[in-house]
Amino acid sequence: MSEEKKDPILVNGEEVGDGLIEQELQMLRERYAREMSHEEMEEKQAKIESDARENAVERVLLMQQARTEIEHVRSEEIEARFIALKTQHGGEEEFQKRFELAPEDEAKIKADIEDGVRLEKYFDQICASAARPGEADSRAYYEEHGDEFLVPETVHAAHIVQHPSPEAPMEKVYADLLNVRERLRAGEDFDALAGEYSHCQDGGHDLGFFARGQMVPSFEEVAFKTEVGGCSDVFQTEFGYHILTVLDHKPATVREYDEVRYDIESMLFEERKNEAIGVVADELRAAADIQNLEIVTD
Repeated sequence: MSEEKKDPILVNGEEVGDGLIEQELQMLRERYAREMSHEEMEEKQAKIESDARENAVERVLLMQQARTEIEHVRSEEIEARFIALKTQHGGEEEFQKRFELAPEDEAKIKADIEDGVRLEKYFDQICASAARPGEADSRAYYEEHGDEFLVPETVHAAHIVQHPSPEAPMEKVYADLLNVRERLRAGEDFDALAGEYSHCQDGGHDLGFFARGQMVPSFEEVAFKTEVGGCSDVFQTEFGYHILTVLDHKPATVREYDEVRYDIESMLFEERKNEAIGVVADELRAAADIQNLEIVTD
């Protein structure tokens, strides 16, 4: 039995398109993917989809008001953005080939562009009164959120790795690298031996700087306890047998305030503008006629 199609969400009589809901859903998924595990996202899937629908409703409300507040958009601006859109997709010919647009489709795209311009100008209008944060604001945020500016401990390492195979079983690989380790102890050049013996291709034996959590634990354990300039013993990970050398080791530090001040001020300013937009959206929602919106709470 096929799933029953739900009635569309209506905002003051205007249908909220599936495409807009999907856009909001994709943005939420990308944001939550940076904040939670895949398992947590699976558990909250219904709530995420509900939030996407609510965000789409809010966007339609703001768009409806933008059409009222911003009466005129210059045709030249719409045309310029339409040309830029076609350029992003490979130019006029490729754009037409990819989307097979009828004349009415092109008119719809331009109408959407016009709505987008109106919304941008309306946001500027809403946010005009938002106060730009000052040095005291950014300093206070820096002091209260020091963990956000922590630069983790890192090591710069290079390694020689060999992967066991039917032609080179683990015992032979281990014995070969023990021999390489003795040559390193005797003073031979690490890069030269890596070029001769490592299974890394094209000089990939130099791993650059990395923090904990970027390599497999068994590799990190050796890397972070090996002294700068020293070479490890032969050790095993799930990728094979390794010898590594540490070229540099940087302790964890906190970025200086002057280095991040303007980034903080920019972030705080965006937060204030979003809050101003949120206040307007709440007011519009309170007065709106919204139908068929299913809300899922935690």
